[in-house]
Amino acid sequence: MLTAPRALGLACSWAATCAPLAAPLCAQVAPAGRAEQVSYRNGSDAALLTGTLTLPSTRGPHPGVVVLSVADTEPLVDRLVADGYAVLTPVRRGFVSVEPLLRATFRDLAGDVAAALAYLAAHPGIDPEALGLVAQADDTPPAILHAAASEGRAPPLVLLAPPAFGGVETFRLEQRWQAQRAGVGPVGLEALDRYVERIADIVLSESAPYSREYRLKGLRAGSSVQLPRSAAFPSDERQMHFFASPLWRDRLAFEPEGELARLGAPVLALIGTEDPNTPMDAYMAAIERGLSAAGTPDGVLCVLPGRTRHTFTDAAVTAVAAWLGERVDASGRYGGARAGPVPGCVEPDRPGAGAGRVGPPS
Repeated sequence: MLTAPRALGLACSWAATCAPLAAPLCAQVAPAGRAEQVSYRNGSDAALLTGTLTLPSTRGPHPGVVVLSVADTEPLVDRLVADGYAVLTPVRRGFVSVEPLLRATFRDLAGDVAAALAYLAAHPGIDPEALGLVAQADDTPPAILHAAASEGRAPPLVLLAPPAFGGVETFRLEQRWQAQRAGVGPVGLEALDRYVERIADIVLSESAPYSREYRLKGLRAGSSVQLPRSAAFPSDERQMHFFASPLWRDRLAFEPEGELARLGAPVLALIGTEDPNTPMDAYMAAIERGLSAAGTPDGVLCVLPGRTRHTFTDAAVTAVAAWLGERVDASGRYGGARAGPVPGCVEPDRPGAGAGRVGPPS
C-alpha cells in the first residue's frame, strides 16, 4: 500500500590474455579520471560485450554505477564521476549490426546487465559492495528482470521512463503517437489499433521465429494499413523480420507491473511531464501498483518536468545523483534512514496525485 504523502521524493590496446567470463577482459589502461574502453563477457551465452569505464581522479576504492542508455549519457556520467563514482556505460548489443540484438532474448539482455555489474565488482579500484544501476527507456526491462531475479541482492535501481503497461499496449501507444503526429484521423487510428493487435497476436501465438515471419509477411502484404515510419524498425520488407525476432516477442510479452512487484532492492522510477505515449493517470497508477506489491522497502515514483526518455536533463541528473547518494556509499551500506525527498519532483496533471514514496525506508 502507499504509506506516505505523494511527494513520491585512447585507442584500446588489448591484453594478450583474458580473465574468466563475467570478469574484466582486456581493459585499456588510462589515467585516473579518464575514460577507459573495456570489454567483458556475458556469463550465460559468452557474448563479448564492450563499454566505457570512467574513473574519478580521487583514490579508490570507488562506488560504481552501471548506466544503460542509448542516449547521450555525458551529463549524468560527468555528475556521477564528480560525486566520486566509477561509471560503466555499456554498448548495447547490436549497436553496429542490429541482428545480434534481434536474436537476443530479454533473458540474454538481463545477463548483459549482470555481466556489467560483475565487471565493476571485479575491478580493483571499485568497492564491490557499493554498486548502483541506472537504466533508461528500452534498457529498463532487462534491468528490471535482472533486479527481480537477484531479489534483495540487487543494487539500488534507477529507472528513467520505464514501461508501465504490457508490451502490446505499449506498442499500440507508440504507433498511435507516431500516427497522430503524422495527422492520421480517428478512423485511421482505429484501423491502426486493429493492425497492431493482429501483429501482436501472430508474434505471441507462434513459437518459431520463421513461422512468425512467414505469417507476418502475409499479414503485411494483404493489409491496406501500414505502421507509421519509426526509427525503431525499418519500413520496408524487413519490418516483419524485426517483429518475428526473439527480442520483439519478449518485448510484446513483457508485463512491467508484475516484474516491478518482484523487486526487493531500492528503486526510483522517473517519468517526465513531456514524455510521449504517457497517459499520466494510468501510467502512475500502474507503476504504483507494481511498487506497492514489491518486497522493496524503498520504492519511489517521481514525476519531473520535461522529458526523461532518450535524454538526461538537469532535473533528471540532479534527481538520480541525489537518490543514489543516499543509497550507495563507500561502505556499501544502504542509507535508507537518511533518505529524503527526491529533488525536483512535481505534481503531475492528475487529480489527487503527485510524486510520492511507495514503501518508505524505516
